[in-house]
Amino acid sequence: MKLLNLRLWGPFYVIGLLIILLMMWLIEAIRPKGIALWVGSLLILIGVVFNFYMMYGEIKAHNEKQDKNRELSGLEPLPKKRSIFRRG
Repeated sequence: MKLLNLRLWGPFYVIGLLIILLMMWLIEAIRPKGIALWVGSLLILIGVVFNFYMMYGEIKAHNEKQDKNRELSGLEPLPKKRSIFRRG
């Protein structure tokens, strides 16, 4: 999967699932009753977490592939970017 495609559809997918979850809780006409509300909410939250996990894996694999390609071509490695998630 191309990283650009991931950056395009990933956030829309997560936002869409969260909007569905919010509508399911707020709109009385479509709100499931009883255990169905909790099961549906749990499935949507599992979908959001799984999507975040997959997006993180794709981005990490893309960065590793880019580093390996630069190493194989004899170019200098790119400097590591500092982020809020990684210290160093």
